[in-house]
Amino acid sequence: MIDKERARDPHRWAAEHLDGIQRVLERSMETAGGAARETFDRSERHMDAAEFVAFWNSTKVKAMATVSPKGVPHIAPIHASFEEGVLTTSIYIDAVRRRDIRSNPEVALSTWGEGGLAAILYGRAYEIDGSEKETQAGASGAPRRTIRLRIDVHRIYAMKGR
Repeated sequence: MIDKERARDPHRWAAEHLDGIQRVLERSMETAGGAARETFDRSERHMDAAEFVAFWNSTKVKAMATVSPKGVPHIAPIHASFEEGVLTTSIYIDAVRRRDIRSNPEVALSTWGEGGLAAILYGRAYEIDGSEKETQAGASGAPRRTIRLRIDVHRIYAMKGR
């Protein structure tokens, strides 16, 4: 069984996991547009990969944006965390997000904290084969079925608070 706390602690990861996230952080800033640079590219507010992952994993709720086949945006709260370099989340099998991702796997996620701490990331979401499971009953009392997603992150913007 995987030790989830260990897997989420970037200080306990293999170097290549943090190195991969660090490369995404750096490449994102190199290719950022003017507004993203102006907002996130302040040396006193830069986060390295370990700081970014520690912040990301410390926030409970993230906002996830998807786009429908007709181009309509959809945003919803989710729980998502990095475990040894891989970003994962669970969604309900009947969620609008699942239909959206099946037609367009590009997603955006964001979270924030006190004093202007913020992170935005972009990636491609994929269902993890064999990960479907039944969860505790929701408000209706009926059990819900979920599926795990892996999100391959290709852009990250993050900044420390003031």
